[in-house]
Parts: sequence; C-alpha cells; structure tokens
Amino acid sequence: MDFDLFMERYGYKMLFGLFGLVLLVIFGILGLYVYAVVRLFGLFVGGLLLVLALVYAFTTGRKLLDARAEAHAKYFYDSRQGKRP
Repeated sequence: MDFDLFMERYGYKMLFGLFGLVLLVIFGILGLYVYAVVRLFGLFVGGLLLVLALVYAFTTGRKLLDARAEAHAKYFYDSRQGKRP
C-alpha cells in the first residue's frame, strides 16, 4: 500500500481524531478550571469571578498584549529587510 492510498483510507481519519483529541483536552482543562473555581468559591462567587476574569481577558488583558506586541515590533523589527546589498 503506497502512502497516498494509506492517507486516503486511514490518514485523514487519524488526523481528524488527533485534532478532536487536542480540542477535547483544551476544553477539558477549561472545564476543570471552571469546576474547581465554582467548587472552591460556590456558585455565585465562583461564577462572578469567572465572569470578571473573562471581562478582564477580553478588555484590559488584550490591550496589554497589543501594547507589548507594538513595543516589540518597534524595537525588534528590521525595517531595512530586503534593502540590503
């Protein structure tokens, strides 16, 4: 069996399974984090902490990461790229 036939019959199914496994691990870790916070602080306080963490991540945290990326681009980007003799 050559490689193309193997990939056609089994390879893409294996890649799909690996991709699904990676997604399952990512969402599983997030789910365990939510479960641990709710279990530790209770439903109301834990839910409030999770909502505040999401709001922070999508507002202030994002702005901080954008500012850091712009600073690194300013000091580490070589604008002379492609113009060298």
